[in-house]
Amino acid sequence: MDELQEMREQMAALKEKLNKQEVVNDHLIRSLLNQKMKVVNQKGWISGIAALFVITFGNWMFHQMGLSVCFIIGTTIMMTICCVATWISHSWVKADNIATGDLLIVAKQVGRLRKVYVNWIYIAIPMIVIWFSWLSFEYYHIVQDYIATTAMLSGGLIGGLIGGILGFKQNKKVVRELDEMLRQINDISELDMKKG
Repeated sequence: MDELQEMREQMAALKEKLNKQEVVNDHLIRSLLNQKMKVVNQKGWISGIAALFVITFGNWMFHQMGLSVCFIIGTTIMMTICCVATWISHSWVKADNIATGDLLIVAKQVGRLRKVYVNWIYIAIPMIVIWFSWLSFEYYHIVQDYIATTAMLSGGLIGGLIGGILGFKQNKKVVRELDEMLRQINDISELDMKKG
């Protein structure tokens, strides 16, 4: 009888140790997910701040160049929409949900944010083409010199391409981070399903 009791106590101690280990692993994984989300959100805030910079400095520069008020207002509206859309989409994933909430809800929120980043290029490219065409039209009508307009717009196009490449790389990094978060949440969910 003593041996049976001793085995039960050992089994209970082992179960308790395993339960503590699972809690530690869950906490560690949630902490890692939270850190990844902070990095992703930081990149979103940097993008938003860059948009605010374009709104203030860019519009001042466009005004100095003599571009129309309609163009300046159009640029302001476009950049404001981009800025607000970025911040709103990042607000979907809450740090509190990652730390203590249902990971299936977190996965859904992360998936929505990922979808925004993946689809952003389908919105950004047409928007940039329209904006750059408008800028070209406006600038040509102010300067009335084809060579000067071509030179200025070529410089703007090269700068825009460099910025676009950097932005595209940044976008891909964010998508990879979000994919990694979804993989980790999926792994946790599979473990939970196997236990249950």
